[in-house]
Amino acid sequence: MTSSKPISRLIRATVAAALTSLALCGGAIAQDKPIVKVLVGFPAGAGTDALARIYAQALSESLNVTTIVDNRPGAGGQIAAQALKAARPESNTIMFTVDHQVVMLPLITKTPGFDVKKDMVPIARIVNFYTCLAVPASSPAQNFQGYLDLVKKTPDQGNIGIPAPGSQAQFVGYVVGQHFKVQMNPVPYRGAAPAINDLLGAQIPAAIVPCDGLVEHRKAGKVRVLAMAADKRYSHMKDVPTFGELGVKMPADAFLAVYASTTLKPELLQQITEATRKMFDSPQIVEKFASTNMEPAYADAEELRQFVDRASQFWGEQVRKSNFQAQ
Repeated sequence: MTSSKPISRLIRATVAAALTSLALCGGAIAQDKPIVKVLVGFPAGAGTDALARIYAQALSESLNVTTIVDNRPGAGGQIAAQALKAARPESNTIMFTVDHQVVMLPLITKTPGFDVKKDMVPIARIVNFYTCLAVPASSPAQNFQGYLDLVKKTPDQGNIGIPAPGSQAQFVGYVVGQHFKVQMNPVPYRGAAPAINDLLGAQIPAAIVPCDGLVEHRKAGKVRVLAMAADKRYSHMKDVPTFGELGVKMPADAFLAVYASTTLKPELLQQITEATRKMFDSPQIVEKFASTNMEPAYADAEELRQFVDRASQFWGEQVRKSNFQAQ
């Protein structure tokens, strides 16, 4: 009588081989799914990173691609911008971009290592965010005019925390100071978060920082927001005037946008461009963008390009007038 054990072993081996074959096939299918790399010039967990991940997820679902968020923090986004320039065609690389990278870095850096017009392809603006002048809750300045009076009386009150040297916030302070004939002295920090922390603790008399980082602190009564650099009032602070309302005109809306590498395949560029536009037809995705306290504000590639040109011209003039020394 023939033993059943060899037959059982044969069946198990056959099943195992079949499963292995299926796994390999599945792996091949997964590998065939296109991968799109999304560069972010700031650390994981930062506001830019959070929004980039929302965008990357929406892009993945729309195009049936695998999106990988690649954080390359450092030098105000300069490292990520250089990585976009160096991207190889097979890497399918785009960058979730802060306006500082495409407007300010070329103006304040001697050798940025990239050319916005030659090395980047604009896809779309995703959100606007705004820059606020704020003081600690303990400050005697109850409004913007009170702040100006305070600075004129006590010049040290004109020291303002800013997220980084050469940031747009520094030149917002310069423009405001020149217009109202007060001395506003920038105190650079390594990012907005430490500047806001010192503002909360009244370690600095004022700060110019992104408004979205102040929303909850303002609700808690820990800071007083006096004015904002914005074309219109911020939805989370409708009682705070813009500098434009106070008589100071500037291209004020900061933004987050998507740019592509010049090596990105044209057909994939078109697919990403169209998928990005369609995101704003989805209330669910728009709501996710808005959950970051930034304001969804779609603009196509040409509108984005024109805004960057206008902003670069204006802020370039302020950089020269202020005698800022490029690093």
